[in-house]
Amino acid sequence: MKNKKFDAVKMMRKIRDNLSRKYADNPELEEKELSEIRKKYKIKEKQNRASG
Repeated sequence: MKNKKFDAVKMMRKIRDNLSRKYADNPELEEKELSEIRKKYKIKEKQNRASG
């Protein structure tokens, strides 16, 4: 087996774990940052089917 120069799965796990720790104590920060991203990239927030 060859040595990997870049392990994308390992990188994504690390990113996911870091974000999980960051937002575990502050879920409001996650929503705030997601809202800012939606605004920056002009993404409309999806509505739940149950609510309308």
